Amino acid sequence: MSHKTLITSGCSFTQTELPCMDRKFNAWPQQLATKYNLNLINYGFFATGNSMIARTLIYGVSEFLKESKDLIVGVMWSGQDRHAFYSEDARRPAKFNTPIGPRNFIRTPIDVLHPNTQYTDMGGWINLSLGTRTIENFPYQHLNTAWYKNFNNRTFSEITTLENILWTQNFLELHNIDYFMSGFTDDSLNFNINNENIKWLYELINWDKFISTGMYEWCKEENLLQEHDDKHPSEEGHKKYTEQFIEPHLNARSII
Repeated sequence: MSHKTLITSGCSFTQTELPCMDRKFNAWPQQLATKYNLNLINYGFFATGNSMIARTLIYGVSEFLKESKDLIVGVMWSGQDRHAFYSEDARRPAKFNTPIGPRNFIRTPIDVLHPNTQYTDMGGWINLSLGTRTIENFPYQHLNTAWYKNFNNRTFSEITTLENILWTQNFLELHNIDYFMSGFTDDSLNFNINNENIKWLYELINWDKFISTGMYEWCKEENLLQEHDDKHPSEEGHKKYTEQFIEPHLNARSII
């Protein structure tokens, strides 16, 4: 008997595996999939911004719909100031011990390359993040620095986040797919609706499909973050957040 499939996307709070480093994370998508016997397709990937979260999720769902419509979708939106651009000539350097990019999301949900393997193909998506500034010898640091020095601002980040949420919602509702959304922090879903450039987009979003409590703040308050000043939830944090927020939300909407 076939099982319903759960397709998810997000940043490191959503990531469940990193094959190139032989690591697995029992994050909320895996917690949910295991408990409810769901097949899991997860596009969660560290340092990913909302444009890539939307892009990978819509791609993954569109591919799945060619075979079946028996699915649930979950999205945990990331930091609003994380962005991405497509480079036609960038290659992933071989010297890195983490799959830093460029990311070819079309090929696979996750970066399966060994950390010492260089891309043979040219081009891919490069994530821009304020946190990337702390990565020593990051090969795209000049592009990252230029973006945050010259172009990044809060209003633009809020606008693009809302556009990506709206794009994703419209796609999922067009295909009558059950879905839920949340934010990895409270700030992920914090918008200045006094700004008319933001307010009109905000009012187009169906907020009933959202879990309003950010995962980071709740886990921090409950002492459920990982040790050694790691700002990511522990496995117990993922388990309890799933039980106390995701499951009740899905039950209230009769999705599970």
